[in-house]
Amino acid sequence: MLQTSPSDGGISAPLSNAAAAQALALTAFALALAPLAVRLARVVHPGRNVFFARWGFSHVALALLLSAAALATAGPLAQALDLAPLDTLHTLALQCALLLPTVALIVALAGQLDPDGWRSLGLRGAGSGTAIVSGLIGYVCAVPGLLGLQILARFAIEHSGLEFKVQALADYASGLAGAELALFAVLAVVVAPLIEELLFRSFLQPLLVQNLGDRGGVLVTALLFAAAHANLASFFPIFALGIVLGATMLRTQRLAAPVVVHAVHNGLTLLLVASTPG
Repeated sequence: MLQTSPSDGGISAPLSNAAAAQALALTAFALALAPLAVRLARVVHPGRNVFFARWGFSHVALALLLSAAALATAGPLAQALDLAPLDTLHTLALQCALLLPTVALIVALAGQLDPDGWRSLGLRGAGSGTAIVSGLIGYVCAVPGLLGLQILARFAIEHSGLEFKVQALADYASGLAGAELALFAVLAVVVAPLIEELLFRSFLQPLLVQNLGDRGGVLVTALLFAAAHANLASFFPIFALGIVLGATMLRTQRLAAPVVVHAVHNGLTLLLVASTPG
């Protein structure tokens, strides 16, 4: 959900048909692993924790509008404050700070509308350990598919006559080091996953599941999650990641599980970007 302006750099050489074939194989391998991942996850964290959301679509719409306003305000505010030369880093920090009122709103609404208060958002300690392991099992099995989808998306973009460009955040992170990289890592690996999972998996998904069923709720939440990142090249991998995160939350009802999986994914992505020569 954290965004920056598009980058004009980072243009890479086109992918070959062989690379696309390998990506298809990776994606098919991940799909073949899916039943095994589900079975293992159920063994590690047995039982389904059914949850009924007591808030409505008007409450979710208010949280989403507040989030959109925060994201739209961060960029112009960073420019107005003349935060160069770390515009992107400061913009990310501003986005996280401006999203705190959304977090407060969600926690307050849960406290008012649900007898269990803020714990209804999945903020429970008991059972979080097995929930996290369950989610990580699903993520590990999905990694080949996430990589395959990323390659296929790039291949499709290039062969549609469009120019593939490295995502702005990835291009920016590759040039960071020292304290700047550490701050970026905290924002991308710790703060952003917590805020995004609270909004999407804790607050939005339960309501969609109640109205669309388990699969429909998880899929629509993942679709909105991918759309919020506003990047064509990474849309389908983020959508697939959203399904893993949503399925984890649906089964465990422990926010720690999707947050840790999301953090691991962002951390591995950042590590790969930071270790790749620019």
